[in-house]
Amino acid sequence: MGGWTDWIKETHPQPNATDVPEDTLVSITFHEDINRNTLNARNILVLDGNQRGRLISERFLFRYDSESKTLFIYLKEEEERLGPNNTIEIIVTGRIANFHDKRMEIPFHLRFTTR
Repeated sequence: MGGWTDWIKETHPQPNATDVPEDTLVSITFHEDINRNTLNARNILVLDGNQRGRLISERFLFRYDSESKTLFIYLKEEEERLGPNNTIEIIVTGRIANFHDKRMEIPFHLRFTTR
């Protein structure tokens, strides 16, 4: 069977969360160690609902903590906040790979709405 649930343990915020602060620190925790070289703006897409789904990945930095197996996604600049009542979608593409270079293959979508 499998799928992204074999890879993704938990997220913050939770999928489909509402009333999320504009400056929230997004995190994705994996079940196993991930190849940090695959955690980049090409493989992790951030879409801005207030801009008709425009790709805004370049506004973010990605930091991976191998001890906790957690990817942190945060804004480069404070003034680049997500905006109120905005639906943000983060797509973890199937191109990310684990420490053994096995690819996830099935994309994961995290969608949430800011307050």
